[in-house]
Amino acid sequence: MRTVCIKIGGSTVDAEGLLRELGQSIRMLMADAFPIVIHGGGKDIARQLEMLNKEFTFIEGMRVTDGEMVTIVQRVLSGDVNKRIVNALLLEKIQAFGFSGVDGNLFEASKMLLHGQDIGFVGKIDKVNTPLIDIFKSKNIVPVISPISRDTAGCIYNVNADLAASELAMALKADDLIFVSDVPGVLIDKKVRKEIRTSEIEDLIAQGHITGGMIPKLRSAAEAVQKGVGKVHICGWKDSTTLRNELTTSTSSGTVIFA
Repeated sequence: MRTVCIKIGGSTVDAEGLLRELGQSIRMLMADAFPIVIHGGGKDIARQLEMLNKEFTFIEGMRVTDGEMVTIVQRVLSGDVNKRIVNALLLEKIQAFGFSGVDGNLFEASKMLLHGQDIGFVGKIDKVNTPLIDIFKSKNIVPVISPISRDTAGCIYNVNADLAASELAMALKADDLIFVSDVPGVLIDKKVRKEIRTSEIEDLIAQGHITGGMIPKLRSAAEAVQKGVGKVHICGWKDSTTLRNELTTSTSSGTVIFA
């Protein structure tokens, strides 16, 4: 049975009626695949920070995170967003279990430095506890994972969900890693590029074709493919057939990254 890691972003979770379609889409996949959902929640985090008058900045698509903010991010992602997704799957009669990288020590993290710059409580994943996922696979239970993680000293970190999804997919040697985005794929000159080789990515970034949050997404995709993930897909959401369609070349409308 093929293993498919699916990363969904906060804007996707927010879209009207999408969570129900996500449940239907995952149910279709379960006929011949083991799906794992990893989620972000950027829009929900931004709303919460705005309500608290808490300013924030991004560097290369990464949110600079202080001590107060990491508590807020954990509450939003591991609490509210995670349970909304689990609830949507349960409504489709899918056995689902929601947790974060902290739980069961799924993700062991450490502080991330961006070009030597300290960006606060932002972490990178050093180790993935894959036997935990094996337990869910054996019971046919869909894991729904928040990327919040901890280090060996118990410090909690905000981890970029794209990076978390990539690290998990690499550790599992997943057949497919799907990034569901708020854009239909990787846009080059306003058109979706159907295929991108990993060797092209840094040049596309240097030329300014790839910006913002798509930078860490594509870098994660490149590393994932180089370390054993079959294919990485970046796509928008259309309807409940989206995931199945993206896994088939003839019906894919997004971007596929490969070696």
